[in-house]
Amino acid sequence: MEAVDVRDSEGSASIITADQIGQEVSLLNRLKSRVTGTVEHAELIQHIEEQLIDAGLDVHSDVLPFTRWAPEGDTDPTLEFAGHPVPIASVVPYSGITGPDGVSGQLVRLRGPIPAWGKARGKIAVLEVNNFRLPFAAVIDRWGNDAPWPVIRNPLIAATLAGLGLSRARKAGVKAVVFLWRNISDAHARGQYLPFTMDYQGIPAVFVSGEGAAPARASTTSHEYATLVLNYRLTPDSSARTIWTTVEGTTRPDETVFVVTHTDGVNAVEENGHIAMVAMARAAALDPPDRTTVFVFTSGHMRIPAVTSEGQATQRFLADHPELWAGGAGQRRAVAGLAIEHLGAREFIDDPDANEFRPTGRVEPELLYATTPELAHLARAEWRAEDGATARVSRPTALVHFGEGEPLLHAGIPAISLVTAPLYLLAELPGDETELIDTAALQRQVNNFERLYRRISSVHTVDFGNTAKPTKTAQLRSIGLLLWSLAVTKLAGVRRAFPALGRGPRQCSTEEPR
Repeated sequence: MEAVDVRDSEGSASIITADQIGQEVSLLNRLKSRVTGTVEHAELIQHIEEQLIDAGLDVHSDVLPFTRWAPEGDTDPTLEFAGHPVPIASVVPYSGITGPDGVSGQLVRLRGPIPAWGKARGKIAVLEVNNFRLPFAAVIDRWGNDAPWPVIRNPLIAATLAGLGLSRARKAGVKAVVFLWRNISDAHARGQYLPFTMDYQGIPAVFVSGEGAAPARASTTSHEYATLVLNYRLTPDSSARTIWTTVEGTTRPDETVFVVTHTDGVNAVEENGHIAMVAMARAAALDPPDRTTVFVFTSGHMRIPAVTSEGQATQRFLADHPELWAGGAGQRRAVAGLAIEHLGAREFIDDPDANEFRPTGRVEPELLYATTPELAHLARAEWRAEDGATARVSRPTALVHFGEGEPLLHAGIPAISLVTAPLYLLAELPGDETELIDTAALQRQVNNFERLYRRISSVHTVDFGNTAKPTKTAQLRSIGLLLWSLAVTKLAGVRRAFPALGRGPRQCSTEEPR
């Protein structure tokens, strides 16, 4: 892509054209899922690398070896209950393998947040997973009087909590696990690459939703047998590359600004941050900043346990390259950073009662983090929101900072991050993925990041604030707040379902139920 001075949809100067955006989105739509170490992932990395080289930049490469879990050929996973096929909504990534003949066993229904896995020894366990309502404000804080985040249903949380029991299931001798979704439509459940942050579990596991879950519930009561086939393989000699480039600063070359995204993902939104970063790197090469900039295109986000023991995938890059940021003797010192993810995401909503997953026609609310008050002020000044209003700037809690901006926080590097979270974010999707992206919103977000970048890379910006890795005490307080918020949300849901429970004894209705 050539650097040009164009205008975005609002008439502001832009570093990227609509045609350039369209070409990148079309490429992502063609590649489809690009989980870590796949051929499609490697093709995208090479494409990014070629664009950076064409811009006159030197590109460095870090090879990350790992053991890859993947299907054997083009075979699809299958599940049968009592000889009848049951549609699989999704396979738990890196759960296990069965070989071509699969694994068979009697179905045993387990219940509760801590299942008695021993009851399913030598059998196939079946558990229900509720896509529960999560008070998002309990895990994402805010700066000042910005509007709090609402209550949502996002399968990421429920699936991750369910997956935590798989290692105990394996140790208890369970043959396989079938999770039955509740409160999620079939279209929304289909293809969810969840949970994606766990190491290899050594036990095959799948999710089933909707009509497929009904025979599963019936089969467990009659102690039927099931067969699950996950004909996958483990490839120990796999690898992926993190690529990175630097643009030397003209005034303070020993001070660095980090700009990061990741290249592995499952659809055209997760991940497309490279679209902004390539445009920004190209513009920086033509008009070098005061401070040195490190552009990092990380691999391993979809396989975090293989590249780091804590945090997100960029944690590995920081550990491997302290010379670029740590500020010790002979090392450069990072002063600020940007993390760019999930650009132009369109909003979809899920209606489990109607079994519908549909677009709203709006852009997904932007999850824009700032890790210091100073950067929150800067973000409000430079970020142009969809409707022209002042941007909502979120603050990470001690419990979590979503996305690849988290390693910058833990390294003490003040940063601004975009990590918008549409419901389909982690789903491998069939069909045309271009409908997921609002290209005008994507262009606006690219230009927002360019303005932020020019501010933080300038020597005229000197106060970024201070940040540090959250303490254990702060994390425990955040866990307590989350549990309390979940309880309040659960109670509110019960009261909506049974209005009489929300009234006093004298207010209770005496009408006969209809």
